[in-house]
Amino acid sequence: MKKYQRNSHASKVKNSTNRRRKKELLTLYQEEKVPKRTRQRIDILMFSDGGWSVSKIAKTLRCSEAMVRRTIARWINQEKEGLFDAPRQGRKRKWKEEDIEYLENCIESEERTYNSRQLSEKLLQERAIALSAERIRKMALLYLG
Repeated sequence: MKKYQRNSHASKVKNSTNRRRKKELLTLYQEEKVPKRTRQRIDILMFSDGGWSVSKIAKTLRCSEAMVRRTIARWINQEKEGLFDAPRQGRKRKWKEEDIEYLENCIESEERTYNSRQLSEKLLQERAIALSAERIRKMALLYLG
């Protein structure tokens, strides 16, 4: 009878994933705003810690074996920081937090009501910030509740 042997990656992950770190990973996994790729990386680590082979993990999660190996290597070298993607470049925001506070004050202090188009026009006239009504609606959902 053959004795089941873990692959070398799994043993390294198992050695570096103690109970406290496992609990931390599970807590991170359950948070709402964790990106999908980070959750997949946590899945890879958990399966690897459970003794799954690289090929079996890749087939189950429908990703490449190289990604599985890369994720395990990132965990070994960088631990929790290796689960997240590096910040990427993007366009800078046209608005600042003070602009959001200004809109909040306008809505709360003035007797009239505003729709998103009117708020967009108000920002343009009074603060020289050009934001679309759609952008104002999205920001209102995120920041104003």
